[in-house]
Amino acid sequence: MINTSENDRELDLIEYSNWSLVKDIWKFLKPYKGRFFVASFARFISDIASLYPAYGFALIVTFFSKYEAGESLGYFWLVTSILTVAYAVKYIARYLGKYFGYQVSERVALDSQIKMISHLSALDIAWHEKENAGNKLKRIQKGSDGLDKILRMWINNFIEIAINFIGMIFILSRFDRLVGVTMIVFLVTYFVISFFLLKRASAVSQEVDIMDEGISGLMFQTINNIRSVKVLAMAERILEMIKNQITRLFGKIRQRIFRFQIRATVLNFWAIVFRIGTMILIVYGIAHGNYAVGVLVLFSGYFSSLAESVDELSEITQELIICKYGVARMSRTLSEPILIDDEEGKVSLPRDWKKITIKDLAFAYGKNKVLKNISFEINRGERVGIVGLSGAGKSTLLKLLLKENESFEGEILFDDLPIKQISKKSFFDQVGVVLQDTEVFNFTLRDNITIASENERGEADLERALDIAHVADFAYKLPSGLDTFIGEKGVKLSGGERQRLGIARAVYKQPELLFLDEATSHLDLESEEKIKDSLHKFFQSVTAVVIAHRLTTIREMDKILVIEKGEVIESGKFDELYGAKGRLFELWEKQKL
Repeated sequence: MINTSENDRELDLIEYSNWSLVKDIWKFLKPYKGRFFVASFARFISDIASLYPAYGFALIVTFFSKYEAGESLGYFWLVTSILTVAYAVKYIARYLGKYFGYQVSERVALDSQIKMISHLSALDIAWHEKENAGNKLKRIQKGSDGLDKILRMWINNFIEIAINFIGMIFILSRFDRLVGVTMIVFLVTYFVISFFLLKRASAVSQEVDIMDEGISGLMFQTINNIRSVKVLAMAERILEMIKNQITRLFGKIRQRIFRFQIRATVLNFWAIVFRIGTMILIVYGIAHGNYAVGVLVLFSGYFSSLAESVDELSEITQELIICKYGVARMSRTLSEPILIDDEEGKVSLPRDWKKITIKDLAFAYGKNKVLKNISFEINRGERVGIVGLSGAGKSTLLKLLLKENESFEGEILFDDLPIKQISKKSFFDQVGVVLQDTEVFNFTLRDNITIASENERGEADLERALDIAHVADFAYKLPSGLDTFIGEKGVKLSGGERQRLGIARAVYKQPELLFLDEATSHLDLESEEKIKDSLHKFFQSVTAVVIAHRLTTIREMDKILVIEKGEVIESGKFDELYGAKGRLFELWEKQKL
């Protein structure tokens, strides 16, 4: 079963008001308000023109009900001419409304996707670790689709329905107030019934939305980890999980369909009752000479349009609710605070910093203390190695040094400047990183190496990076060399080749401060020896912090820190620590075996 507990807190989205929806739509619509108002005005003119045909036919019927042979047909031709103009205005204005309106809706949808990607990329890693990647993609899709559909509904449906309700009731009231009042009573009772029947349907719609995100998340993970799924024969079990969740989802969808259809049926029945009752009233008036025959034609034409509008409103309300909660969940994500990436009030990292000081650094995941009052210094130009068993706290320390999480106690200082006060952009202008698992894109090999550097560099810099990371050993064997697309997640490369790509990416950036997290763990011994020699030459021009599993990679470091259970238990040069026959000595001897 998929755990949706992370989404339980979002059930309060049922309280996301229509006014909140309008404000969120306006944020995206504002840059295109001119074109949007043109589209809305064109549709308004089109629907105003649509009111005339039924009125015109009523006039013609009334005219001929009193017409006698030989009388002038001038009035008939006048009304017919106006009818022709009304139809022309209706269709031309409708075309213009859709032409401009659809452009705006598509642009707004695309802008919302860009906004979501931008915001997601700025949110802290701690937030991303709690959220499913598939859910995030689903929110982008549903949010942008929701905005697009709502704006299309405005152009295609809402303006027309409003004009029909207001315009037709006004015209009918001009003929007879009783008929107009009857229509007003119909609309008021319709909306009251609609409101009460909509509340339960909306709640079920929200549940469907959350369950759908959970299933999308599981599907995304299945595709994203397809190799593990295949080699570990997990497909059948995962498929069964998806089927079970889809069965539950369909049960909720069936509830949603049932509630919306019950609502539509009740409302349509109410419309039929009023239509028949009002027709009887008008026929009675005609029989007693109170109304002209044209009033029945006018009412019949208008009520047909009103009934269609009522039915249309009933149908699009369901779609509107679905779109509303898609936008609501997108809005919820966009309201998540950006903490670490927030540049306001932060300063740039000075280019001439001299020392990094870690003082009484402590960090915990919940109640689990991972780092316990760690203190050490890194002088500019130093090469520092960090070793320890798995779970000792090495990777957590790296996360804090990389500004991935700032909810720590103690201090990380660049000279006297706290890392929390440094803007992330200026920080990473000077920082290069090689992660244990190099993440790559389905770009060319060249683009995967150069993408991390904002500054355009020459081919000489690229060749230097290829040489240091020994990427050239395999790059020019690829079908198109550096311009070969390496597949999603770099599937066309081996683990060692992906790791070398990561090293080349960091070298190409030419950082002042370089972090390496188990950067050679996927390499064979021969490749590691080659790269180790090249890296140590590169280290001469940077400040390097190396987390190492293979201790041979940190033997020549200026300083080695041994971390165990979240504490620094040894610190010094390799020869000193090895000679002391402490924890480093034990780790070294075990790796020799």
